[in-house]
Amino acid sequence: MKPRHLLLLLLLLPVDFLSYTQITELLRQPSDSSVAFGVFFLIVLLAGNFIIIRFLLSKLKRP
Repeated sequence: MKPRHLLLLLLLLPVDFLSYTQITELLRQPSDSSVAFGVFFLIVLLAGNFIIIRFLLSKLKRP
């Protein structure tokens, strides 16, 4: 695995943590539109993570 792929994997963790805390704050709001935005951003975050992890696994060299 190249160093830039490893760096991308290491940067994914803090970005996910910070994004998830912002999304949970949206989900806790009493407004319906805030909850809808929170659900939308949660789906985008999950899809983005899936794409990035699949990409990194495809670049992983298997023996």
